[in-house]
Amino acid sequence: MAATAKASSDPKPLGYINQYLRINGEWMSSYEAWNFFRPEAAVDNSYDLWVLRGRLGAMFTSSYVDGFAQGQYIGLYGLPNDAVVPGGGSLGLGAAYFQINQTTDASNVFLKQGYLNFKLHAAGVPGASVKAGRFELTDGMETASGTEKFDALKRRRIAKRLLGGFNAIYIGRTFDGFSAVYDQPSVNLTVSGVRPTQGNLTVQGGQQINDINIVFAALTAKKDVWLSGTEGCLFYMNYDDQRDTQVIDNRSAAARPFLQQQKLDIHTIGANVLSLQPLGAGSFDALLWAAYQFGEWTSQSHRAWAVAAEAGYQWTQLPLKPWLRAVYYRSSGDSDPHDGQHQTYFSGVPSGRLYAKFPFYNLMNIQDAFVEIITSLTPKLQTNINVHQLSLGNSKDLLYGGLGAALNSGAFGYSGNAAGGASDIGQLVDIALTYTYSKQFTARLYFGHAFGGDVLKTLYPGKSDANNFLVDFNMIF
Repeated sequence: MAATAKASSDPKPLGYINQYLRINGEWMSSYEAWNFFRPEAAVDNSYDLWVLRGRLGAMFTSSYVDGFAQGQYIGLYGLPNDAVVPGGGSLGLGAAYFQINQTTDASNVFLKQGYLNFKLHAAGVPGASVKAGRFELTDGMETASGTEKFDALKRRRIAKRLLGGFNAIYIGRTFDGFSAVYDQPSVNLTVSGVRPTQGNLTVQGGQQINDINIVFAALTAKKDVWLSGTEGCLFYMNYDDQRDTQVIDNRSAAARPFLQQQKLDIHTIGANVLSLQPLGAGSFDALLWAAYQFGEWTSQSHRAWAVAAEAGYQWTQLPLKPWLRAVYYRSSGDSDPHDGQHQTYFSGVPSGRLYAKFPFYNLMNIQDAFVEIITSLTPKLQTNINVHQLSLGNSKDLLYGGLGAALNSGAFGYSGNAAGGASDIGQLVDIALTYTYSKQFTARLYFGHAFGGDVLKTLYPGKSDANNFLVDFNMIF
């Protein structure tokens, strides 16, 4: 009786209604300043913008089914209306937001998530569930180990390379469809069939992109089951796109088909392995991620690949707990636009800014070799410094940008510029400070500076270096 009385008097989490119902929410605000590369044309490459985002959701939980509904408000303010170069694309992310939304102040309210998750243990299948509706879907995070450092590496360096985009880009992206999970102590099998919502760059994020169909499957051998401190995953994705839009590749504009005439049908198979081991006075981590693609790229056959190899060591007993990591990423590019084979690795619908915090490039036709230094100035304040050497995977292909499909029709979602045979993109130095006051409140400060190499000097002869600064605050309950 005493224990029951104490439990009933314990403070309830914010948003707790009863044992079946809870309200949750988020409020995020961000300020960005851009000083982008500039061609010879007299256009505005320097501007700032504000972002406000609010989310409010209700979660119903029972023994047999869970339900969740979440609405979102998004506001983009002060977008530049003069930072789009005719024929040359947008100068930075703020210009891309304006180009899609066609207004300097864009805002909207829409249904971000709404789903039911059926728990199948009552039907005699322990560990099985089926989610149906509109929900967030992330490749690489099918399971969580419960070890924060291990799971943080998965979130930062494995997740959302093919599917994602609900927090790394402001408006976000969710998926309509189903996701079936069979979870056991040693393995997890997840199979999903979905269509993405618009989101990404347009504030009309509640609309489904109904001409893109995605099938994704992942089989995960959980951490510690087969090898101590190690987890492995096999994954597959089929991306089928037949929107009313013209594909972007290294063919001439006149030779690029529209997808409603000749669609994309891309198969991606791959694997990743992550290991975190105690070693000496600290810990050692290593990561391998690889993907191979085949299928049809409009009228061309598609064959492409990408690979990432990473390793790091953290001195956990030293002041600041310094963590040094080395990263190498390489994706294939196309060497001949006329040979009937497309060899540029295709990113799908990823989280764009997770792997390119200063997004003047993405994961397509790129070589990114960098050193990462992470320190803990205080238990709540972490710094992350990256020094990148960037180059094209193939100098006969394009420098690609973009964050994936954002509209039902009109824009492909990726852009590309020919570099005139050059391959050296240049160097990028970026610094991020993250302050975690609590699980409910975080703040971040970021600055990135790009030193343009031959590629950027060719594309932007007026100014081949660039800066990006942002500060944001995030509160959840």
